[in-house]
Parts: sequence; C-alpha cells; structure tokens
Amino acid sequence: MKGRIVAVVVVLALVAGVVYRIQTQETGGGSRGPGGSEDRAIAVKTVVVEVRDFPRVIELPGTIEAARQAVVSAQVGGTLLKQLVQEGDSVRAGQPLFSLDARTAATRIAQSQANLAAAGAETADAESRLQRLKPLMASGYISQQEFDDAALVRAAARAKAATARAELDAARLDVGYATLRAPFAGRVGRITVRPGDLIPAGGALTTLVAAGGLDVRASVAQQDWPALAAARAQGPVAAEIFHDLGDTLAARGQLVFVDSQLDAASGAVPIKVRLADAPPGLLSGQGVRVRLTLGVEPAARVVPEAALQHAQDGSYVYVVREGKAVIQPVTLLRALDGEQAVSGDLRAGEAVLVEIPQRLKAGSTVKLEGARPNTPARETRP
Repeated sequence: MKGRIVAVVVVLALVAGVVYRIQTQETGGGSRGPGGSEDRAIAVKTVVVEVRDFPRVIELPGTIEAARQAVVSAQVGGTLLKQLVQEGDSVRAGQPLFSLDARTAATRIAQSQANLAAAGAETADAESRLQRLKPLMASGYISQQEFDDAALVRAAARAKAATARAELDAARLDVGYATLRAPFAGRVGRITVRPGDLIPAGGALTTLVAAGGLDVRASVAQQDWPALAAARAQGPVAAEIFHDLGDTLAARGQLVFVDSQLDAASGAVPIKVRLADAPPGLLSGQGVRVRLTLGVEPAARVVPEAALQHAQDGSYVYVVREGKAVIQPVTLLRALDGEQAVSGDLRAGEAVLVEIPQRLKAGSTVKLEGARPNTPARETRP
C-alpha cells in the first residue's frame, strides 16, 4: 500500500514538472541566447498616427421630396367625364389632364347673356328718357325731382348690366375650370378618381411632380445650430446624401434653406438641401442620411476606430515607444467613416495598436507585424 502511494506521488511530481516546463517555454522564460528577448516580445498589429485636417460634419436623417410639385385639384365641382392621362405619364405645361361636366356652367352662361341683354336694353331706355328730359328741365316744364328720378333709373339699369356681365364672366371661368390642365411640365402621380366620380370643389385628383429637381428636408438639433450658423457665415454649406441603410453615396447637394425659427414640437431647426442632380435611385418620400460639411479640424491626430480604448477614467490608445506598449490618454474630438480625430500626446508616424492581445499589459515588449497605412477619412467635395 505504501509503495502505491509513493508511486502516485512520483508520477504527480513528474507531471507537474512537465507542465511547468511547457509554460515556461511558452512565456519565453526559458529562452536564452541572442534571440531570447525577441522570443518574449508580443506580436501586435499597428497603424501609424496621421496628423492632418479632419472633416467636421453633422449627420441627420432626412426625407426626399420633389423640388417642385403640386396637387391637381378641382376649382369647381362636377362629375368627372374624362381622364385624359394615365399614372406616370409625362405631360407638358397646360396639357389637359381631366374634364368635368360643364353643362351647368354652360347654362349659366346662356342665362347671364340673357340677363345682360335685358339690362342693356333697360340702360338704353333709361339713357334715352334722361336725354329727353334735359331740355324740359332747362325750360322749367318738369321738376328737379322728376329729372333726378330718371337719372336714378339709369344708374340702376347700368348696375344691373354690370351684375349680369360679372355673372357671365364667372360662368365662363367655371366652364374653363371644368378642364383641369397641368400647371407645369412634369410627371403625373397616383390618380385617386375615375370617370363618373362626383368631384367636389377643391377635391384632389392627382399630383404632378416636376422632372429633375429633388430636395431633402431635415432638421438640425438645437445644440448643433451654432456650428451650422458659423459655417453658413463662411460660405455655402456642401452636403452629401447617403441611402438610409448603407454607406453608399447617393448624391451631392447644397444647403439652400434654413428656417428662421426653432420648431417648438421637435426642438430642431428645419432645413432644406437641394441636390445637384436627381439620381434614379432616389424617389420623393424616401428616407436618407444627410451629411453637412461644416469645415475641418486642423492638425488633428487621426487613428482608426479600433485603436481607441475606453476606461472609467477616459479614453486611451496603446502606442509603441522604444519597443514597448505604452498607454497614452487621448480625448475624442470627432469620428467619421471608421476614423477618429483625437487630441493628446501623439506624434505623426507613431505606431498605435489596432488589435489588443489578451496578455498585453502596459510596458509589455512588443514586435510589429507590419504597420498598415491609415486610410484617410473621405472628405466632402462640394
């Protein structure tokens, strides 16, 4: 029994020795000779710090809308007789789109013409009677009151004729309004009515969108407004438009409108960006991301996003100095497209770690696997 216990103790001692030797070799503790210090160094991936101007931008959610669009509505009520265009048709300015039943207005034209003729006859008769009474008034054969009554009859006849003429003009306008025409050249939108429908005055039939021009509506947060106002004071503010889901640049444009007051409901300032062109991939009503370029952060220390580490007492990066990984505190200034502009004691060309090994500690000896060039942040071009 004692022999077995001794044998087990010996075996455990041998296993412990083997494990200790393996661990020592892995950590480089047993390395000797000229290459010993190199074997103990931790291999790390790095990029070099760049000192350059870094774009200052604001990114906002926005909505595409046509630069010029109109709702085609009926100015008079009536039954829709004809639909002269189809959804999606391109039309020219003044082209007929719809035709309403104008028989009621045509009847009013005839009635107004008759009333105008009667009023004209009454006016002529009153004018003739007044002319006959003038010499009698001068000779004293009629009283002043009789002459004044005749003049009043003439004035009433003239007013009646003017009323009939105005009614005739209104009836003619209603006949013209029965044909709905395109206010400008563009593309017909969704048509919400069909022939036979009773269209009330002011009822919408379709929308018309002018070809080409597109705008983006967005809102700037109250805290970002001072920076935008300062940028506007320096000149035109360029904008880039990205698809809502993705980083693909869809269009470029320029800020053309800023509201004069804060929206009380949202606490933001409404703005509008006009696009330089209208790509086929953008449609009115589509959600996009707007990037406004306000200027640059001069001489910023630029590192990739992966290099920045965070702790309770602030942000830092691991920088390689004299072959060791040194913690360098930094302050994040701006971020854009996977890059970050920071302030701190960093010099151009210094190597910062972008992948942090688990066993890395401050002051660890490191060896570079090969520095990769830091890809510059894409600057906005107007």
